[in-house]
Amino acid sequence: MDHKTIARIIKDEIHAAGGTVSVIYKDFDTGEIPFQFAPDYEVPAGDMAKIAILLAAMRRIQEGGMTLEKCVIVPNLWINSDSVAFERGQMSYSIDELLSWMIVANEDTAANVLIEILGLDFINESCMRFGLINTRVECRMGQTRIHDDLRLNVTTAQDILRFFEGIYRNTLFSRPLCEYVGRMFLRHRNHGGFTRYICDDIYTGRLVSDRETVNHEAGIFYLRYVDYFLGIFNSDPVVTPESRRASQRMRARISNIIYNYYLEREDEIIHQPYDPNAPYGENRY
Repeated sequence: MDHKTIARIIKDEIHAAGGTVSVIYKDFDTGEIPFQFAPDYEVPAGDMAKIAILLAAMRRIQEGGMTLEKCVIVPNLWINSDSVAFERGQMSYSIDELLSWMIVANEDTAANVLIEILGLDFINESCMRFGLINTRVECRMGQTRIHDDLRLNVTTAQDILRFFEGIYRNTLFSRPLCEYVGRMFLRHRNHGGFTRYICDDIYTGRLVSDRETVNHEAGIFYLRYVDYFLGIFNSDPVVTPESRRASQRMRARISNIIYNYYLEREDEIIHQPYDPNAPYGENRY
């Protein structure tokens, strides 16, 4: 197995998939991008909009305008009808809890509360400042009780890679904040895509969006001797339960191919000479 074979297999998967597909895969130890397909194509963000919200929250904390310990009241009006974490009704939550519910459990209510606290202008200005130039948050998440115009949150595979690599290399924020964010993604609870066909005990820091017309997944694989990023973004205006499962299986097959490539090369990677100029990351788990 080599990268040419991997690229051919991924292209076959893309052509067989319905809707629009963007893929980007980057080796964080070598800095190479062995495969990318439409990485700058603008797609509906789905749950990936939560990365923009998280980015803005970390900026506000780093600048001293907010702390993880700060508590806010979440009123009933802001609680989505399908919420699990917030189904107990109006309560006080810390910013740390809201961020955790948003990323770990993919809670829309937490995301919407943070939008209210931060403001859409600040979120979008933060995206521009940190290089996520094609990512915009223009409306709330999910089925809220607060009316929004028919606007879209959008992003690109390239922008999501830029975020994850910035966290991985401790360049977006201070190292403690980058480590805090990195650990949060490790706790994400959806395992239906990238790890579907991987039975090994591995660390992955990911975010998944399986909803309506959007089926995205992106994050970092932390293997024993190499770390890499994989992002697969699939949007389709005509979605059925079966097409959603097909998208999950497609993401799983691509992920499994790349994972097995590194597994087969493990001995070779171990014996490679250390290169002090290589762009190694520091946030290994």
